Amino acid sequence: MAEPITDRDRAEVRRLHAEGKTRNAIARETGRSAATVSKIAAQEGLAFSGGARVAAATEARRADSAARREQLAEDSLDAALCQVEQTVGADSARDARDRATAARALTEVHVRVSELARHSGTGSTGGSMLDRLADALLGPAGGDEQGV
Repeated sequence: MAEPITDRDRAEVRRLHAEGKTRNAIARETGRSAATVSKIAAQEGLAFSGGARVAAATEARRADSAARREQLAEDSLDAALCQVEQTVGADSARDARDRATAARALTEVHVRVSELARHSGTGSTGGSMLDRLADALLGPAGGDEQGV
């Protein structure tokens, strides 16, 4: 069973809160759980403003991730187009097939990352470019009888 909250606990939470400590920092320093610190703070009319900092950090991380997804989508599409261009001048049928396979894999990366970006509120505008790449790889009808 948890120790009862003492007047000393309340005074320590008030003091550390006044110093600008976070709920978790106060919990570490006092040896009490974060839930206990929250309970004391609520009883004492104290609030923790860390939520705004956390929200700002979360938003910055989200924006950074969105930018990185967008860059990955662009880079994978550029690399796929490069592979398609190099297929034309391939030294052998195997080299051409390997480049086409690489282009297809890079196209899949682009599609998946673009889809993720659309679901997360940021989107790649490379759709028409992707259509041209798919046509170059698979033909306008989406492939031939051999599935190539």
